[in-house]
Amino acid sequence: MTEEEKQELETLRLEKHQREQTHRAREALERAGIPASFAPLLIGADDGDTDQRAEQFRSAYQEALAGDIRSRLPQQPPVVTAPAPQRPRRGIQRIR
Repeated sequence: MTEEEKQELETLRLEKHQREQTHRAREALERAGIPASFAPLLIGADDGDTDQRAEQFRSAYQEALAGDIRSRLPQQPPVVTAPAPQRPRRGIQRIR
């Protein structure tokens, strides 16, 4: 095997590894309900590393999302000071 063939084989192995790890990360994110577009960022050296990165990302993503939602909600529940006005009845009414 020539040096060029060895280099090409190594390149193909690397591409295959990246595809497999991207697929693994994408599946983990989809199970967690997170957009799969983040999967290429979570590629690890092996399956365990990819799983660990996906889990850490899931935790951080959900924490950030929950924090953002909490920041948008009012701190105190709304207080009703006066009862809502009653609407007049429409239609036929009884004569008294």
